[in-house]
Amino acid sequence: MCTKTERRVPASEEMRNIDFAAINKIVKDVKNQERYQLIESEARDVLICAGIDIPEGKVVKDMDGCIRAAEEIGYPVVLKVVSEDIVHKMDLGGVVVGISDEEDVKEAYQAILSRVKKRKPVARIRGISVSKMIQGGKEVVVGGMADPTFGPVVMFGLGGIYVEVFQDVEFRIAPLTLDEAHEMISDIDSFPLLLGSRGQSCKDLDALADMICRVGDIVHEVEHIKELDLNPVLALENGAKALDVSINLG
Repeated sequence: MCTKTERRVPASEEMRNIDFAAINKIVKDVKNQERYQLIESEARDVLICAGIDIPEGKVVKDMDGCIRAAEEIGYPVVLKVVSEDIVHKMDLGGVVVGISDEEDVKEAYQAILSRVKKRKPVARIRGISVSKMIQGGKEVVVGGMADPTFGPVVMFGLGGIYVEVFQDVEFRIAPLTLDEAHEMISDIDSFPLLLGSRGQSCKDLDALADMICRVGDIVHEVEHIKELDLNPVLALENGAKALDVSINLG
């Protein structure tokens, strides 16, 4: 088990290398197309430009592309529908996890398209995202938004399906320092789950704090981003990975 006081503090902790020029170009290109929701490939590029860790993955157009991508990335993989018209992909059956071989890929591809077309026939489907499945860790959520009263704010809390059930979240005004991000993490009621108990490992609190700060920097510096949601984020013993991302523009 670890404690809050054991964290390491980088010498230049407030110097985060974020390519704001590239992020602004992505946002501008989406706005020029009169769209207000980034598709997954665009959102992934934003995270890469911001130095936020995500599993290896790519967006493909057909079943053969899914098979090739899965073989290149290595099983197990996750398949997700890619559409600016679908925010909550899981709710529409647009996500299949734990895919372990080519036959699973074929079944998952067909199932996703069938379910999405049935439940939301007007959705524009841009392709299928194939990404490496990361196992273990604890699910948390990191978000940022342009609040009409407070301006850019950041949210952190228990993630996955539980964020709306337990509402164990904290908010801070962006941008944040790493110390402020660590305080934010320790203020949620479920913080002990991140410290480790009953033989479980302590999660990488430094990586979580860094991710929170980077999200804060994005919503503070990039004018047209209205909401940025990383849910879930997998808090690992070493590092933290954003498993899904949604970015809305205003």
